[in-house]
Amino acid sequence: MNLAGQSGEPTRRPVNGSSAASDESAAAAVPREAPVSMIGNDIQITGNIEAEVDLHIDGRVQGDVRCATLILGENSTVIGTIHAERVRVAGTVEGAIDTTDLAIEATARVQGDIAYSRLRIANGGVISGTITHKPLDESARLKLVEEAEAAPPKAAKPAKVHYIE
Repeated sequence: MNLAGQSGEPTRRPVNGSSAASDESAAAAVPREAPVSMIGNDIQITGNIEAEVDLHIDGRVQGDVRCATLILGENSTVIGTIHAERVRVAGTVEGAIDTTDLAIEATARVQGDIAYSRLRIANGGVISGTITHKPLDESARLKLVEEAEAAPPKAAKPAKVHYIE
């Protein structure tokens, strides 16, 4: 099948003209990528990091990391606890990881406890520690209701008695 057109020539869109409006609407329909903060391989941080956006680390962090999505490059090192919705490790982690989605790449070395909902480990990835699965939907769990929190009992209505003769 020839997708270029009947003549074999590639189809071309005009640069100027009426298609500009359709190009703008097409660009508006494409979702923009979420912002990503990056810590380069020549940066060393001592202290905790909290970010509401995605974070890519190629350097060294000695402290806890909390963010939306965390990507650890091959040369990265994190010594501390990681809390993120999604984590991809290609470097070294010495500490606990608490996440929903965890991907351990072939070059990854993780020493610490892991809590996850979804896990992928590439051939060659190393984990030393306890690995615990947590349910994907935390809201589906049953909760105990304390008596103090329970609604007060309704006032008892007098019972109606019916006699059958």
